[in-house]
Amino acid sequence: MNAFSSKTQLWAATARRRLGDGAFCAADLDELDSILHGNSPCQRLLYLHARDPSVTADVIGWAEHPGEDPGGVDPVRPYATVVAAIQDGWRAIHFPQQLAPFDDRETDLVGYEFILERFD
Repeated sequence: MNAFSSKTQLWAATARRRLGDGAFCAADLDELDSILHGNSPCQRLLYLHARDPSVTADVIGWAEHPGEDPGGVDPVRPYATVVAAIQDGWRAIHFPQQLAPFDDRETDLVGYEFILERFD
């Protein structure tokens, strides 16, 4: 469940309780409007470069784009494998070509690129 879903579910539970207590008011609807329109979830992209095209291969390079100024590259590898990122809530939206192995010292590519997304 993403942060947006959590906020809407919490709002609905609170609204039901307030409605039952007779305390539901226009401010509650304003809060819902803010959740739906004022705080739209931001798409984050995670590029993971793996040693081979398997989701269980070691990650050897990465970049994250949070939809705002990233402020530099984190020197700490975020996930050891692509499957670890998927288990943490990232969705794979691009898998690498299943080409024959190549030596990345002879090309400008680094490993097999997976692109993942998450909305926060």
